[in-house]
Amino acid sequence: MTDLTESLIGRETPLHITKYDGSYHRRWPGRFVLQEGPLSLVSFAAGDVIARTPVVADDPAQSPSRWPGDLYLWDDRWYNVSRMPRGGRIWFYVNIATPAEFDGAQFHCIDLDLDVSWFVGAEPQVLDEDEFLAHSESMRYPADVIERARAAVDEVLGLIGQRAFPFDRA
Repeated sequence: MTDLTESLIGRETPLHITKYDGSYHRRWPGRFVLQEGPLSLVSFAAGDVIARTPVVADDPAQSPSRWPGDLYLWDDRWYNVSRMPRGGRIWFYVNIATPAEFDGAQFHCIDLDLDVSWFVGAEPQVLDEDEFLAHSESMRYPADVIERARAAVDEVLGLIGQRAFPFDRA
């Protein structure tokens, strides 16, 4: 661990999510836990505010997170993973997105609409295919972005099927 990552432990390091056209989508709260190679781990608490604006106070429709959890962000994978206890079960919610970029204070990625939801013990569900199709056309996703998004869904489903990291943390 470097001095920089040690100094970040426990500090607020939110994830800012935009859409492919540059419009702001969401600010996800989080506190830095660790960075190991391409993986960064951020935690969030129940009650942490999720906002639809970069500055939480500017969002008239703030919503608190209903569950605590961990957010796995990679700078080399086209998805990020939230792991949350929910109703006595573990729930994984995977956002298909560009690899996370970190500037030393906050993370950023571009949401590519597709999501995978998986409760341990159930079948995973791929969500928002219709939104992905509509946005790939209206926002003109390049062919390579479409291919990477679809490949990311396949990779996530494979990791879930194998119960490989981070889906082994049930």
